[in-house]
Amino acid sequence: MATTLGQAITTTLQRCKLNTSISDYKDQARKYLYMMATDLWPLTRWWFQNITTTFETTETFTISAASGTFTVGETITGGTSLETATVDHHDTTNSKLYVYDASGTFTASETITGGTSSVTATYASTTYTRVYTPVSSQVLGWRSFYDVDNERELTIVGPERYDELDPTKADTGTVYAVMVGGMNADTGYPEVELWYVPSTTGATIRVRYDKALASVWTSSNDATELQVLGVPLHFENALIFGAATLYLEENRQYDAAKVEEGNLQRTLQSARDANRRMQGGRRFPPKRSVEYDGLVIPVSSDIVSA
Repeated sequence: MATTLGQAITTTLQRCKLNTSISDYKDQARKYLYMMATDLWPLTRWWFQNITTTFETTETFTISAASGTFTVGETITGGTSLETATVDHHDTTNSKLYVYDASGTFTASETITGGTSSVTATYASTTYTRVYTPVSSQVLGWRSFYDVDNERELTIVGPERYDELDPTKADTGTVYAVMVGGMNADTGYPEVELWYVPSTTGATIRVRYDKALASVWTSSNDATELQVLGVPLHFENALIFGAATLYLEENRQYDAAKVEEGNLQRTLQSARDANRRMQGGRRFPPKRSVEYDGLVIPVSSDIVSA
């Protein structure tokens, strides 16, 4: 049976010789377990962090006077133009409606109506969507972006290169590159920016990323198994030993903290070994060349070139 968060709290307090019934002690142990998890999450690319999702390219409708929230997947219809489109999502905070598969050009100031929700709004204008929030949570790291429709991997570039490619952010067409931008001001989730700005909607982009740890654990999570909270079985002991180390350091029991630190390092090594096995027993051969500031020295060759 997997360990619950409450059981991990109890074990942590027992290792620190603290009363397991006192709420303040339990709250602090829970805090330290979460702190240790956030410390260990970026330590390496753990197999359980690897997630794949997709998003579709859209157009952005600027709207006003919406009577409610449009439903994801419903068809909207223009009252004057009779054009239709499918709703991807509705940003009520900024009065933006993201759609795909528009049948044509909507008319400015016409009323659009949702076919399922019956929500109405006044349509103003359309632009292609450049900025996307593909993951509705925090992200620890991005691995790849892939254009499914064109069967092509997209290059991930930094902000300087992104600005060089399109200083005006006006290029439209087939997507070739992705830049990881900042955080969405309303949700706090990470955004990505595409180049070119996609000129077609409904194109599928596949994303592979490393998920971040879930939101801070509270007493409401105490009955939840650590595996459900995202912590695999071989990782549980590391959290407990690490939390005990922090707690003992707080209480200035440094010798005992060193013992728990040793236990932490031992269990981390076991976790790393398990991580390699989960990824197919990969081997990592030594690099075959060394590169310093444009000087490349190929191994097993007599040629040195700048």
